[in-house]
Amino acid sequence: MLSRNPFSRPFPERSFGRGIVIGHARTAVFVLLALWIFLFDLPRSLAYGLVVFAVAVAYSFVTDRLGVVRTGPRWTLLRWTLDQAVLLFLVSCACFLVYNATVDWSVLNLRVLLYITLPTVVVGLLPIIFSGVALQLRAEQEHQRTASRIQVGALGGAAGAEPATEGVVFGRRSTPNSVTLHLTGGTTREMAQSIEQTDRELRQQGVVRCHADYLVDPRQIVAASADAQGLRLRLRGTEATVPVSPAYFREL
Repeated sequence: MLSRNPFSRPFPERSFGRGIVIGHARTAVFVLLALWIFLFDLPRSLAYGLVVFAVAVAYSFVTDRLGVVRTGPRWTLLRWTLDQAVLLFLVSCACFLVYNATVDWSVLNLRVLLYITLPTVVVGLLPIIFSGVALQLRAEQEHQRTASRIQVGALGGAAGAEPATEGVVFGRRSTPNSVTLHLTGGTTREMAQSIEQTDRELRQQGVVRCHADYLVDPRQIVAASADAQGLRLRLRGTEATVPVSPAYFREL
């Protein structure tokens, strides 16, 4: 059951990748056009747009490599909002330096920096929060429809047929080169290979990839719930829940 408080509910995952870079590029283009239309000439507007893009991509990449986790149930709307506040502050600082470079560094002092950056962060967060809530609600609704179809299939027997004895219930990547398989008898088996290789080997047994770090036998599903990140599966014979990312919905 999802919390009534949107800030405590899971938010769509944001691991660094092509989608993140494209999103930052769109923001940079918006900044460029807004400044060009209302404030500056094209070269100066282009400079600000490039700075916004460079800082945003660098922030996302570096924090991802430093271990900032933007996935899983703990990645909530609140954490995303705080993450965006930090990014807004860094972008404001970078643009402050660019502006100073155009005026011979005549306003380079901490008081002016805070006077510009703090209101920018506070005001900038308002549309970000509203758009985040809208994105979260839309994802939850779409994923709930998928969860309902999966549960109807399981109740109808299509996904609920008994698998073979000692079959795989689910598998989880434990290290980049090992996978832990959870079996129907309650035991586990370690596979000293990547999850991609394990996925290829277990396809013939009906086991499918459902997440970057998980495999599952659809016949073991007894219930499915949804949040903004995807699905959470309850399986036979285990208290563990298995996540399903939207990219893998078709596998189920």
